[in-house]
Amino acid sequence: MITGETKQILDRYLQVEYDDFFSNDKQRRARRAKRKAKRLARRTLRRSAPKRIERKQKQQRFFKDVGQVYREIGGATAIGAAIDSITKPKLPTDYGTSSLPEQSDFSIDIGAPKEPEKEKKGSPTIVFVLGGVVVVVGVIGLAVMSRNKNKQYQHYLK
Repeated sequence: MITGETKQILDRYLQVEYDDFFSNDKQRRARRAKRKAKRLARRTLRRSAPKRIERKQKQQRFFKDVGQVYREIGGATAIGAAIDSITKPKLPTDYGTSSLPEQSDFSIDIGAPKEPEKEKKGSPTIVFVLGGVVVVVGVIGLAVMSRNKNKQYQHYLK
C-alpha cells in the first residue's frame, strides 16, 4: 500500500509542469529560435546588399591590379634595388671611369664642394625625432593611466 501511494505522489509531481523563474523551457526555446532567425535574416540581408557587394568587388579589383603591377616591376628585388639606388648613390669611380686614362681636357664634377663642410650650428634632427617619440609615448601613458584611474573610481562608486 505504501508503494502505491508513493507511486501516486511521484506521478502527480512529474505531471505538473512547474514554471521556472523566467518561464518554462518551451517558451525559452521559442524565443531563442526567433532571435536566431532574426539574426540570420539580418546577416543575409547585410551580405547581399548591393553596395557591399560592389565595394567588395572594387577591393578585389584593386588588389589584383596592385599584385599585377608588383609582378610587372620585378617584385621585392626590384623595389629593394630602387630604394638602394636612391639611398646609396654610386660614385663616379663606381661606373668604371677609373680605368680610363685621365685626360686634361675634361673632368668629372658632380658639384660636390672641394673643401670639407663646416659643422652646422643648431640642434641635430635626431634630437627632434627623439623628442617627438618621448612626447607621443608620454601622451599614450597618461591616457592609459587616466583610464585605469577612472575604472578604479567606478569600482568604488558601485
